[in-house]
Amino acid sequence: MSVEGWQIDSTARRSGVPVPNLALRLGEGLVVLVLLTSFYVRSEQGADQPTPYDMLMAITVGLLFLFGLKFPRGLGWPAVLWGLVVIGYGIGAMGALYLDKARPAMIVSIYLIGTFLFFSSFVYADVTRRLGIVFWAYTAAACVAAGLGVGGYFHLLPGSEAFLVFGRATGTFNDPNVFGPFLVAPILFLAMKLSTAQRLRSLWMLLPFGLLTLGVLLSFSRGAWGNLVLSAAVFVVLTLATSRSSRQTFRLIGFSALMALVLTVVIGVALSSPRVSALFEQRASLTQDYDVDPEHGRFESQARAFSIVLQKPWGIGPAQWARINNLDTHNVYLHVLVAGGFLSGLAFIAFVSVTVARGWRAASAAGPQQGMLIVAYAALIGHFAEGVIIDIDSWRHLYLLLGLLWGAMLATEAQGRGGEPIQAPVAGRGWR
Repeated sequence: MSVEGWQIDSTARRSGVPVPNLALRLGEGLVVLVLLTSFYVRSEQGADQPTPYDMLMAITVGLLFLFGLKFPRGLGWPAVLWGLVVIGYGIGAMGALYLDKARPAMIVSIYLIGTFLFFSSFVYADVTRRLGIVFWAYTAAACVAAGLGVGGYFHLLPGSEAFLVFGRATGTFNDPNVFGPFLVAPILFLAMKLSTAQRLRSLWMLLPFGLLTLGVLLSFSRGAWGNLVLSAAVFVVLTLATSRSSRQTFRLIGFSALMALVLTVVIGVALSSPRVSALFEQRASLTQDYDVDPEHGRFESQARAFSIVLQKPWGIGPAQWARINNLDTHNVYLHVLVAGGFLSGLAFIAFVSVTVARGWRAASAAGPQQGMLIVAYAALIGHFAEGVIIDIDSWRHLYLLLGLLWGAMLATEAQGRGGEPIQAPVAGRGWR
């Protein structure tokens, strides 16, 4: 049985045979619907409740694999590394104090890893087309979330307080520290589209670009701010480094200046509000009181967590440390290490390292998907860096970005080896 994804006879495409058949259109439509619901991830605090995104995702994954979607062969190693993470969680859970918390946490982890594998396979099957489909749907969902967050912050909507937490915009998220990072990749995607636009009418994208940027600002999340700055820097550096003409370079510089002007205007207008400027001044410092508290601070908690790892190298199980310590690790690498011991921790770090190294090479390779690959790679670099100060392993959009990068990366590597272009099935030729 083939494990290389959907394939077609390229001569059929040249002969004008219509590519999408009914099953393919249905599958892609379901993926778009799933992504459009990704703006809503709210649930009761501390409860493991599925969202509409999760329920639709389960249906979509089952149907698309039934239609014939296959795992690319190159997903073997990342699947093995994630498998080691889960095995480490299982070993640690054997001695868990709160077994009722460990079981659902492991189920959630397996589900999220499954979404990564699914999105990788989905994108790999028709890389350029599906990257565009996914990014536009993701951006639409991000605009809805940002619109609700910004509208709620300025009390432009009925029940505005529902979209705020402690005076910070959250939109339809529980936590502003997740809401802000959710908007980063769509901002980069719109920046990429603007920097390659050929017509003035494409400038309409400046409006959602400004809205998303304002959403990140009003989340008052230091992690999200740093995430956006680092991601944008990686995006600009990689795009300039891979520019194939001086005209393209000047276009990027020009659009970068334009987008910087938009950012300045958005931030300036926002800070003209005394309410915004006061909270911005408070949140802009590198450390807060709860970071450096000698007994219950974030840094002290991290030190205690690391000492637990040395005492229990096989881990204490997922969802345990927050209950034991009354405060989570606020470091995803330490979080995985505490939960699954050195087996999970080293496997997770290995996965991140492989993703960074191979992603850089793939993003540097010319191809029609290069721009969107750079967007996914730059956004992930920002998330991996933010993971040093917050637990990101339960963020749904993280696994979406991982799937986009790995699917595009594997397709780029296959094409670089001289493999056939990866396409979706042709109508009438079946699924194989």
